[in-house]
Amino acid sequence: MQTPTWQLLGMIVASAVFWMQYVDLKDRIKHEPRRLLLLAFLLGIVASVIALLLFSACDALGLPWTEGRGKLWTAGYCFLVIGPVEEGAKVLLAYLIVFRWSKFDEPIDGFVYAAAISIGFASLENVYNLPQLPLWEQLAHTAVLPLTHTLFAAVWGFGIAWAQLCVAPGAHRTAVQAGSVLLGMSLHGLYDFLLFAYQATFLTSGLILVIWMFVIWRARECIRQQAALATSSGHGIPERRVTLS
Repeated sequence: MQTPTWQLLGMIVASAVFWMQYVDLKDRIKHEPRRLLLLAFLLGIVASVIALLLFSACDALGLPWTEGRGKLWTAGYCFLVIGPVEEGAKVLLAYLIVFRWSKFDEPIDGFVYAAAISIGFASLENVYNLPQLPLWEQLAHTAVLPLTHTLFAAVWGFGIAWAQLCVAPGAHRTAVQAGSVLLGMSLHGLYDFLLFAYQATFLTSGLILVIWMFVIWRARECIRQQAALATSSGHGIPERRVTLS
């Protein structure tokens, strides 16, 4: 029995609202404007459209996703196409638009806005992937997909934000930003490879758990450092600054 469209959309919207609220609560000291979080979410939808167009271009160029072509082909497609295309589309809009906003002034903002973009990305992905799945898979994808996209994006979100706000312009900043993007793409590719090549749900769950623990630790560190700076300055939350740390 096919799930009604209104029910699918309801599940997707409910999941998006839940994860957006979760992300917003991570920035406990200085919440980002709701309008900017919503705009980042909408940009995530745009990023999903860009990724879909890029996948279509890959297919037209003779690089289709074809099951049963062996682990080497699967690895190449996951690491060289899926990871770069999906994370690349998200980071492109984040770097060109979101990370240039004046409200982007704390390292934790790299996670918050990257997460909002990722939730928007995953929401549209669910719209065109869920109808052909059974109900239990629809529920699982709706609940988990925004989180997995958020965690991969958090890697480059934290990296780019820290480099942009805390490192002087130059080769070091560029290396940190590029390295964090490559790491996020690689983790995304690894996750998909383990799923498609080995159906290794336990391994992928472990990978997600490790990244989630890292994200929680890094978010707490950002908040702790931010609170310490605010306390020592005596003037509330400090404005954007560049140091050589």
